Amino acid sequence: MVDQQVRRFSVIVCRGPTCGERRNSAALYAHLEAIIAARKLGEQIALDRETCFGHCLRGPNILVSPGDAGAPFPAAVLYNRMTIPELDRVIEKHLLGGMVVRPLLNRPPVRDG
Repeated sequence: MVDQQVRRFSVIVCRGPTCGERRNSAALYAHLEAIIAARKLGEQIALDRETCFGHCLRGPNILVSPGDAGAPFPAAVLYNRMTIPELDRVIEKHLLGGMVVRPLLNRPPVRDG
């Protein structure tokens, strides 16, 4: 029997000009990229960027879906208003533990200015 590692999750970080770039989604992406490399999770977690999820007032946003990129989106969850500590929580609970971190979903919008 061949041991095959299956990609468990696809993680997409929003980099849109309104919510991503202005609210430092690049730091979230870099942090996640470093964690994946340090823990050798590249076979289990696919990381990518997207220009916009359409939830700019709730950004920065991170979409987590099961399997490879392009997996059915009904099973995906969109984390809103993410910070590095909250991203660490998503990594531990969702990406490694398989449990959605519900308090970080559907968070109220934040108006800049």
